[in-house]
Amino acid sequence: MSRSVLALDIGGTHVTAAQVSPAGVLRDTVVRHAVDSGWSADRLLDAWAGAARAAAGTTPCARVACAIPGPFDYPGGIAHYEGKLAALAGHDVTAGLRARWPASPLATVPLTYVNDAVAFALGEAAAGHGQGARRVIGITLGTGFGSGFIADGQPVTGGPDVPPGGEVRLLPVRGGVADDHLSGPGLRRAHVASGGDALDAREIAARAAQGDARARQVFHDFGHDLGTVLAPWAERFGPDVIVFGGQIARAWPLFAPALASVLPTMTLARSTLLDDANLLGAAAAARAIPGPSEAVTARSATPP
Repeated sequence: MSRSVLALDIGGTHVTAAQVSPAGVLRDTVVRHAVDSGWSADRLLDAWAGAARAAAGTTPCARVACAIPGPFDYPGGIAHYEGKLAALAGHDVTAGLRARWPASPLATVPLTYVNDAVAFALGEAAAGHGQGARRVIGITLGTGFGSGFIADGQPVTGGPDVPPGGEVRLLPVRGGVADDHLSGPGLRRAHVASGGDALDAREIAARAAQGDARARQVFHDFGHDLGTVLAPWAERFGPDVIVFGGQIARAWPLFAPALASVLPTMTLARSTLLDDANLLGAAAAARAIPGPSEAVTARSATPP
């Protein structure tokens, strides 16, 4: 059987699928579809399964590996969403996907899951700015706020050096939680609160790049708050580098100076792998499982 893994990067605005060999993402297999996190469960599963089938073609693969946001039961394949992707709450995603590719090369291969931010961090540690580093923090900034803490190539989700579950999204900021503020919806709310229009993150970034003072202040505050949330855990974990990805990271010049002012001793980088990081990380996590298995989660451990 081929050593390639069929990897899916599932988010609130897109699904990307591609075959990933030990040498990297096979570019001629990449399929990307736009999705809406408010779609019905059937429509979302149709989009995910369709992207996977298109990327797989007729080529057998070793596994299907999904990088998917939480809250999600990664061992069981059950979604527990409340906001974005809420239509899938309680759904058995494994059963839903398998029902949509019964006659394809994907029908009988193991299906695994890993948190999308952990997948991003694994991909960066393997082939991005974290390559060769012992400790890497990966941060994803998009429709949600995600994190992955990697030590010696392994995800860390427990112990005194990382927040509970290795997740920064529920850490406190501005009287709420980080996921509500350090995300696309958070940027929209901040822009409205400052007296601006209800724009999405890309539109606010475009205005900021053109010199709009309100939009620039929103991104400055975003960078400052991001650094404030990360600072105590970055100090404890001691990363060689913190890498930032996701759609908001494309606006890096707009918030990086404020971020760096709060984390002056840390090495900070914007991902150049972008979507490839999640695909590479999902495939790497799946390959680490010996024999057939239906799921993968981050290991809970405190590295020496």
